[in-house]
Amino acid sequence: MGGKAAPSAPDEHYHYLDALRGIFMLGGVFVHASTLGDDPIFNGIAYASGLFRMADFFLISGFLSAMLVGKYGPARTVRRRLASVGIPFVSTLVLLNPTALWLSYNFHNPDVSFLEFLQGHTVPEPAGELRWLLQLWFLVALLVYALCTPAAVTVLSRVVSSPVYRRATTGRPRVMATIIISVMVGTILIRGGYRAAVVPAIGSDPLDLPVEETLDFLPFFLLGVLLYLDRRRLLPAFQRPAPILLAVAGVLLLAATRGWVGGLASSTGVVLSRTLFTVAITVNLFAVASRLVPGPRPAVRYLSDASYTVYLFHYFWIYVIATLLSFDPSLRWPQMLLVTTLTFGVTFALHHFVILRSPFLRKIFNGKFPAGARSEGRHGDRRPAAARAVGSPTATAAGSESERTQPLRWLPPADHLDPERTQQLRWIL
Repeated sequence: MGGKAAPSAPDEHYHYLDALRGIFMLGGVFVHASTLGDDPIFNGIAYASGLFRMADFFLISGFLSAMLVGKYGPARTVRRRLASVGIPFVSTLVLLNPTALWLSYNFHNPDVSFLEFLQGHTVPEPAGELRWLLQLWFLVALLVYALCTPAAVTVLSRVVSSPVYRRATTGRPRVMATIIISVMVGTILIRGGYRAAVVPAIGSDPLDLPVEETLDFLPFFLLGVLLYLDRRRLLPAFQRPAPILLAVAGVLLLAATRGWVGGLASSTGVVLSRTLFTVAITVNLFAVASRLVPGPRPAVRYLSDASYTVYLFHYFWIYVIATLLSFDPSLRWPQMLLVTTLTFGVTFALHHFVILRSPFLRKIFNGKFPAGARSEGRHGDRRPAAARAVGSPTATAAGSESERTQPLRWLPPADHLDPERTQQLRWIL
């Protein structure tokens, strides 16, 4: 099939996935800074992000999740994943999001007190991002995917072992065709089924939960699971450059969004064009990252770890900083860039000087549970500390995520989360 065979050792560490995950996470700061105003540069960043960031993040998450199930079993993996994702989700939702929502409302609308805001004394159709989950919607999706992972691993393991699948994935052209067709078919079935069966019954977004987003990205999560299960055969093909595929996908997407071709201009045509472009750009990102980060990089490990804190706290600080600087929604890219830079500075400092120093804060905001904190079973867990630590949301791409006990080490374990899906948000009491 050409290309170097993908490593298959159980403890292989895919360092380039750490790098991609960190970049995707940190990119969310630019995307959410675009909500401060209406600027073509930052709007362009948000649009470009929507083409691949979240899909790629969930693809990497599926890869990691399958790895953890293979190494530690479905029950323990699900239990740890629910805790390591759920605790930061609840902590941020309760401690930061109410204030972030209030600041966002006051930035885009006439000021009200915090108590008045909580009581719903707002204008009828407020401007700004006011959906109660804000940037945390992706954690809800991860919690759902965690519950589905054992079943996904079981089903896809059978698919991988089938003769039909083996024939369909012989050689790179067949591998890429199978991946593209599978993701497109999955997208059509899941989106179509949701809109045909679920929306008429319960509404498009019941209780303001990210139901639609969770289903939309499910094909990419499942692709990540498949890539891990057949990593010796699929991964070498998936992380090779594909410039022709990217160019063709880009032209089709442009034709669909501009309405140049009648069939592509339909809603289904646009969705499938975006899906093809997402797969194409993902392949090329994997190719570039695997060559730039072939092994451990201290800066990559540190940034990947810190990116989780940055992402959880950034929305709050974007609006704190914009309010303190007395900005208004008419600001343009220089002011947005200033807010973005200051937000990075504050959140990185918060991670390095506060979160890393406190085991308790590492638990509630990073989902980090120190290795050996409690014994596993009657006689304790006798595996190495690095293995016992797997399960926190900061698992590396290889699944090794020990806390290392020293809070200010330069090489804290890397994180697996990233996020986002900017859209008009609404306040639900």
